[in-house]
Amino acid sequence: MSNLTESSGYSHEDARFHELDAKALASMRTQLDAKRAAAAAVAAKVAHWLRCPKCGGEMQEQSFENVSIDQCTSCKGVYFDSGELELLLSHSKARAGLMGRLFSR
Repeated sequence: MSNLTESSGYSHEDARFHELDAKALASMRTQLDAKRAAAAAVAAKVAHWLRCPKCGGEMQEQSFENVSIDQCTSCKGVYFDSGELELLLSHSKARAGLMGRLFSR
């Protein structure tokens, strides 16, 4: 703090207030940056939420064999959330269906 008072002409009291203001501004900047990052993450999710990774079309949830799958309304691509394919395969293998034969190891 002595460097600040000597080089800038601040009194010790003014230098302390200057230091507190700088800390408050840094804290506000950190909070603002965090809010902006959170808002950007939400905007990115909204922009991609239920959008086809192939063509960007709108995805629609369909029920197949008691499993909820996502199908693109444009290109008709079918996409699975985590664990859905395994659930469908285990159900199909138990019934010896086409999916079980296609994806069996």
